[in-house]
Amino acid sequence: MKEPLEYSPIFYNEVIHYLETKWNRQLDDHERHVLIEGYRFGRLIEAENEIKILFSNQ
Repeated sequence: MKEPLEYSPIFYNEVIHYLETKWNRQLDDHERHVLIEGYRFGRLIEAENEIKILFSNQ
């Protein structure tokens, strides 16, 4: 597996805002860090799966 990519802070802010709204509180620094790493990992897996789908249809 490759190293996850860095994304624009706007993408991270969107998921941070979503959870803060859902949980009705601000996330602490550790929670934000874990959320960002999870987001990056999830995007990596999603991209790898998209590539597999594209190449399996050839």
